[in-house]
Amino acid sequence: MPQTVSDLIHAAFRKINAIAAGELLEANELDDAFVTLNQMISSWNTEGLTLAGRLRLLIPVGGVNAYPLSQRPVKIESASLAIAGIDVPLEIVDSTGWEAVTEKQALTIYVRKLYCDYAWPSSTVYIAPIPRQSGTLELWIFQAIQPFAASSSIVDLPPGYEAALIYNLAVNEAPEYGRPLDPSVPALAQNYKASLVQLNASNQARSQAQAPVQAVAPQVQ
Repeated sequence: MPQTVSDLIHAAFRKINAIAAGELLEANELDDAFVTLNQMISSWNTEGLTLAGRLRLLIPVGGVNAYPLSQRPVKIESASLAIAGIDVPLEIVDSTGWEAVTEKQALTIYVRKLYCDYAWPSSTVYIAPIPRQSGTLELWIFQAIQPFAASSSIVDLPPGYEAALIYNLAVNEAPEYGRPLDPSVPALAQNYKASLVQLNASNQARSQAQAPVQAVAPQVQ
């Protein structure tokens, strides 16, 4: 039977002996725990290494250098621009690097730089110089675990995440309910999360190690 968010929360409360098997939380307690769970997920997403994977964004470009994104990225891992069958990797720069670009409004065949403002709730990427022809901007962004919509939502997460969330939520909730923790609970919470960090870190490192060497794009024409 699929597990709901409510099931996950109740499992966490059983770990701290706040409820017995088969006992249900009061509605206000469930709501409070639901908020805490989503806050914890959002906090994990800022840590980077607990991000579950990557998402590919394809954006049509041409004529301007600013493009709103359909999804705000936690971080852009790589970017390239395909024009007329040629795929050119872009250098991702910070705001200082973007301000150092002198040819922002120049027209060119090959685009070289990309900057993301990471604005909330909607982000925009900027490319320079401006491409003369239309093309497709390809971004690979880190994919965050999304907060749950409701306590009745079905939990659909990569392997290992449910146990990590249950035990870490238990550790977070224990002080509020005045429950002494069995030493195994925080230890398991740390171990489950560390396993996710180790797996995701190894995936990221492997991706970087195997990335092909790209030729330097020709100078602005």
